[in-house]
Amino acid sequence: MAIQQTDLLIVGSGAAGLYGAWCAARVGLTVTVVTRGVLRSGSSYWAQGGIAAVTAPEDRLADHVADTVAAGRGLCDTERVQILVEEGATHVAGLIAAGMAFDRDAGGALQRGLEGGHGTHRVLHAKGAETGRVLTEFLEARLAGCDNVTIIERADVLALLQSEHGAVVGAELLCGPEHAPRRLHAGATLLATGGYAGLFARSTNPPGANGTGLMLAAEAGARLADLEFVQFHPTAFYDPGGQTFLLTEALRGAGATLVDARGQRFLADTPGAELAPRDVVAAAIHAQCAAQDVPCMGLDLRHLNHRALSAEFDSLLARVAGAGIDITTTPIPVAPAAHYCIGGVATDAMAHSGIDGLYVAGETAATGGHGANRLASNSLLECLVFAARAVRDLAGRAPAGAGQAMPRPRAYRDAARADCQARRSAVRADILMADVGLLRDAPGLARAEAALAKTPTGWPPGRAREYYDWLDRGTADLSQRIAGAAAARSQSLGVHRRRDHALVDD
Repeated sequence: MAIQQTDLLIVGSGAAGLYGAWCAARVGLTVTVVTRGVLRSGSSYWAQGGIAAVTAPEDRLADHVADTVAAGRGLCDTERVQILVEEGATHVAGLIAAGMAFDRDAGGALQRGLEGGHGTHRVLHAKGAETGRVLTEFLEARLAGCDNVTIIERADVLALLQSEHGAVVGAELLCGPEHAPRRLHAGATLLATGGYAGLFARSTNPPGANGTGLMLAAEAGARLADLEFVQFHPTAFYDPGGQTFLLTEALRGAGATLVDARGQRFLADTPGAELAPRDVVAAAIHAQCAAQDVPCMGLDLRHLNHRALSAEFDSLLARVAGAGIDITTTPIPVAPAAHYCIGGVATDAMAHSGIDGLYVAGETAATGGHGANRLASNSLLECLVFAARAVRDLAGRAPAGAGQAMPRPRAYRDAARADCQARRSAVRADILMADVGLLRDAPGLARAEAALAKTPTGWPPGRAREYYDWLDRGTADLSQRIAGAAAARSQSLGVHRRRDHALVDD
């Protein structure tokens, strides 16, 4: 088995992973980035939202903090919010100085969008709805010039390696189409693998967003937190055949409205209207669908300047047109879909998991900064801030003890089990969507817990690990944890909405 050594192993190649790699490379650490697919296959690459940051003289850090806390429904860790907002503004300024091409007006000034829950225009975009792609490619380009950064694509992490004292000291990989085993010893490991919204049947996420990082961390002994808080994006494209893709909130920021089956606008009298916090908008769409017995509402762009929309959202609107929708005559069919996971691996203010040698950043982490509901476009900001903090903390710590990994049964991979895993996952996805979705109640959650408990979890001691079987057991365990967390929180708060309990404002 090939064995390599690196100062920092980063699992995941989204915004948190790539920014963490760039930060680490600039302080002289050797970095190895491992990604399941190719660099441009994760959630960050497809992120349509922008980055919320204070960049205008008339905006204030205190206002961004207040908007974040308000959206979080009183559950935010205010210290983490302060860190997010203050350091986030500094990191965004650094990106701009390094040449990140955020959208600008004809005079060269930064264009700042307004999105749900924000009290002012502060959201920066790049090429309209392609901020994630532009940011990912920008960071890739910076890493391409770093001799101390190695990138391994098409590699699955089979397990985190731990020393006899429990410290994470690297990972065991299966690389390439031949699934060749490789062992990476690392002074520290940063998990940045994204969230678990892909476990739901209707999701805006790529298929790989199944919570693998959470499974790895939990197996190593880390604590998971806030799993019940799954944000459903209000405006995901609806197709009876199941096609789903995100329709960015920036469209509503540009003036798009939501209309019901009769073509009537139904959010006009809601504070913030279509730009109310996402949990409010998603719940309103769900309620209207139920009241009118229809599967979707309409995102209406008919009254807008279509030439201007096409210039800003060309690729997104091309995809809408490709689905057969003429936005000049017809509202776009939309319904909520699982989009962003607030829950994850519990971390401290420096992105440390509590397990020696293990850091977590991005959507994989539960930082406490989002509370019960994430403020729009704070997610990419969180990736930058806490990935950088992980590197800063690592640079000031002694290594966890790389090279002292405890022996494990030799890994192998039986691709024939992939079909079994896929079938089981499809069943769980429907259960989660039906009973642990946008609206929940005690009978539904009990039904979900009973159904999900039928799938084996955990890995039998001494048994050689097979990747797909491990993944199947891990997603079963994570699904059970999500349902259990939702059942345990009887309070209806933020994105965790229960039919059997009144919504708590604070």
